[in-house]
Amino acid sequence: MLFKFIKLAFAVVVFSASISAEESTEFKIRNTHTLQIKSEVSGLEYELYIRLPNDYSENNKKYPLVLLNDTGYSVAVASGIVHLMAGRDIEDVIIVGISYSKGHNPLLSRTRDYTPTYAPNEKRGHSLEVQKHSGKASQYISFISDEVLPLISQTYRIRQDKKIFVGHSYGGLLGANILITNSELFDYYILGSPSFWYDNKVMFRLESDFAKNNKAMKASVFMYIGSEEGSMVEQMLAFENQLKSRNYQGLSVRSKVLSGLTHHSAFAVLLTDGLQQAVPKQGKGS
Repeated sequence: MLFKFIKLAFAVVVFSASISAEESTEFKIRNTHTLQIKSEVSGLEYELYIRLPNDYSENNKKYPLVLLNDTGYSVAVASGIVHLMAGRDIEDVIIVGISYSKGHNPLLSRTRDYTPTYAPNEKRGHSLEVQKHSGKASQYISFISDEVLPLISQTYRIRQDKKIFVGHSYGGLLGANILITNSELFDYYILGSPSFWYDNKVMFRLESDFAKNNKAMKASVFMYIGSEEGSMVEQMLAFENQLKSRNYQGLSVRSKVLSGLTHHSAFAVLLTDGLQQAVPKQGKGS
């Protein structure tokens, strides 16, 4: 009798599972939607993934903006972190993620858009094939400056004094490039595991060129790297020291080496800490 009952129960479970599988729908992060945007600068098409605060429609408040790239992972991670921390450890924020260009390999898209110089022989990149498309960061930065940020500011209630750029790996390299070429585009920069090795450490040279004619760089910069990231640790600390040596007016730079973490495990930790530094809940110190 017991055996028959177990068989019947198992059949019910299997049947229920098959019904659930047939009726399943794509998972959607709460309070998120997508905007389509075609760049007038490049002609490329992108998606903007927007996550609004839970109470956005219930008030007229303006919110800090957190802008991310590498949306294959970053938006989901950031959404989870903000869901847990907003109103407790940090201010609530509007998250905007810029997708890879539509119709292109993500590795090609990020190589083209995030790297500052054309470096077809850079062997530490994704591949020599995608390196043929490298070095279009200035075009991409113009896209962010002239098209993405105006659209977001017109569509949503954004605090113009609390715009935060988040970049990891090549995205961290991109963030450093924005900092040097147009620092006031964002108020805070959270740069994780930045690829300062790129093109024979070209970012060091670009910063040196900038310093020859500029005395100000208005921004708060938080740089992070996992302790297990080899020579990248030394390179990030060297870039921090180079920035500090200029005594730029308006620039604040802090860095942390995250003990025991690797290039891949550092992102969630650095984003958590970076948001606590940039947008702590009112009454909490940064």
